[in-house]
Amino acid sequence: MSTFSLQAAETSTTIEIKTGRGSHLLSYFDRRGAKGTILYVHGLGTSKRDFADMCQEPALDDFRLICYDHPGCNESPSSVDSPDSIDCLVEILEHFVIELNLKKLLLVGGSMGGLVALLFAERNPDLITGFVNVEGNLAPEDCLFSRLVVPHTYQNFEREIFPQIKLELTRRKGAGFANHLKVLEAAEGRSYYAYSFQTVAYSDGGRLLDRFLDLPVPIFFFYGMENRHLSYLPALRNSRCNLVEFEDANHFLFYDAPKAYAEALQTCAIRCQQANASERRNHA
Repeated sequence: MSTFSLQAAETSTTIEIKTGRGSHLLSYFDRRGAKGTILYVHGLGTSKRDFADMCQEPALDDFRLICYDHPGCNESPSSVDSPDSIDCLVEILEHFVIELNLKKLLLVGGSMGGLVALLFAERNPDLITGFVNVEGNLAPEDCLFSRLVVPHTYQNFEREIFPQIKLELTRRKGAGFANHLKVLEAAEGRSYYAYSFQTVAYSDGGRLLDRFLDLPVPIFFFYGMENRHLSYLPALRNSRCNLVEFEDANHFLFYDAPKAYAEALQTCAIRCQQANASERRNHA
């Protein structure tokens, strides 16, 4: 497994986030940088470890990099007084951004985190310079493992489905799935189960592709070469969205192609900053 970056671990800390749904203790890292802020929102069963190694990538040396664990993932405990849901994660993200006084950041969301980030971006476009969707949920086909969860009771999920998901990961080739399996061991099964329901519901009936394309900020979509079959890629190519394909990569791009991933994020951050500066000049 790719180890948690020493630089990130040195600044890893906790913060209490209070929302209308309850209190949440989040573990996060905040690697300082002067060139701009990149905030990553991780996916189902993953954690801030998915973004930690970016702290060691030269392309992102001068950027401020931030990521936290969702409740029930890695080092953030489940919230006792609040049910785990996508809507709850969006509120947590909003309050986290407020608490850290983050403004004009590049928002990046992977897989389920892409869904959370999309809903946040829709509600808070003035806080971001752009949005990078890293194979985030945009259509029913994107429910890779969450759809396996929702037909079952929690007891059946815990006893049969969660072990099956982990077994399936051992059969997948590539560093991404192997690393994801190891990170998944630190995820709480009850949170994984709870997050899956709204992930599927939004993907099936939330018009996410249209909402993504309607965002009033620069948008990017990252995907692995092995996922060229995604049905909505032609629609993205025919839109204002900027597509980036990663060679020899599948769903977990940050593990399969970390150097190319970091360089692509650097390019996105610079382009968004330039676009934001140009817009400010036009309104001056």
